[in-house]
Amino acid sequence: MAETFDLAVLGGGCAGLSLAMDLAAHGARCPRTLVVESRAEYTNDRTWCYWTDSATAPPYPIVHRWQTMRVAHAGHSVSLDCASTPYQMLAAQDFYAAARASIDRRPEITLQRGTTVVAEPFRSNGLWLIPTSHGTVAARSVVDTRPPQGSRRGAATLWQSFSGQEIECSAAIFDPLSMDLMNFLAPDPRHVAFVYVLPVTPTRALIEVTVFGAAPLTPRELVDRLAAAVAERVGDAAFTTLRREHGVLPMGLSENLKPALERFVRAGVMAGGARPSTGFAFQRIQRWARECAQSLVSNGRPIGHKPDPLPLRVMDRILLEVLRADPKRGGALFFSLFNRAEPSRVIRFLSGDAGVVDSLAVIAAMPVSPFVRAALALTLRQSRISESKGIA
Repeated sequence: MAETFDLAVLGGGCAGLSLAMDLAAHGARCPRTLVVESRAEYTNDRTWCYWTDSATAPPYPIVHRWQTMRVAHAGHSVSLDCASTPYQMLAAQDFYAAARASIDRRPEITLQRGTTVVAEPFRSNGLWLIPTSHGTVAARSVVDTRPPQGSRRGAATLWQSFSGQEIECSAAIFDPLSMDLMNFLAPDPRHVAFVYVLPVTPTRALIEVTVFGAAPLTPRELVDRLAAAVAERVGDAAFTTLRREHGVLPMGLSENLKPALERFVRAGVMAGGARPSTGFAFQRIQRWARECAQSLVSNGRPIGHKPDPLPLRVMDRILLEVLRADPKRGGALFFSLFNRAEPSRVIRFLSGDAGVVDSLAVIAAMPVSPFVRAALALTLRQSRISESKGIA
């Protein structure tokens, strides 16, 4: 007979572990939970960065905080003060360690590493049965945070692909007080590309190349651009590579037509956890984890990510359509936004916390004509879709 849990969490990455930590915070009220993770061991495989105005210390150490950020395009740059909402970096190894410590303190939660889901979960006699490499697990509810097998063109409006290299230089060439949020590369008709630099000491920094494009890119496809970005930044200074990271995030997921399932929800970056027009995900996932944990403790039912407010969803769709239709304008559009809008409003927009006034300020900071054309194109496309459904 399969062992039965109140909750099975499929995937022990950012979303799965965040939910486990929030469940652990409820103490003895925590449901009996199994977290299934395919990795046998966790490594320092990524970083998460976000702006925050919270005075509450997080349950994990922060590697570094920046109070100034820079955006550059076509030989021009602007430095922005973000002291009221510092931009901070969290290392994966610290997040994983904090999550495992929280889990270890609660006997109700089990983290089962080195275990894969070998077939799709199915419902039987009021329970979910999950076939895994270590046997079948039964659970009353399931939260599936696993990404789909392979990101593909068409599954999102655009894909954000990034590859990074953390380096230690022989010379003090970095300013740890300021980070480069977007240093745009030459305009390209295929995509928007920029360099992202996070200095943590005068000699150490994470340098990344990020591309917004129609298809997800592999590390091999970004290796030359990353090497060029590192070489340009360090010049003749010798350096040692400490680690590398790579990731792919959806920007505007296609409609999910899968029917809602009883006590089964999907979560994480491929299920609404990432901000569509920017890819920022960590804070959104933390908010979801708190809300989902509360729902599970209160009534035993998991919940998925809440949709953004309608004005923000409309803004995202239009901005992504502008970037999709004319990638060459991407650098100029973002530079105009940072150069003309109040930093606090831009940060709220990028983080997904913008109100109506913030959204209007963002619109006013950018050229009008591309957005009007994009809005018209989206309206026409939606009209054609509606007509085709009516005919069918």
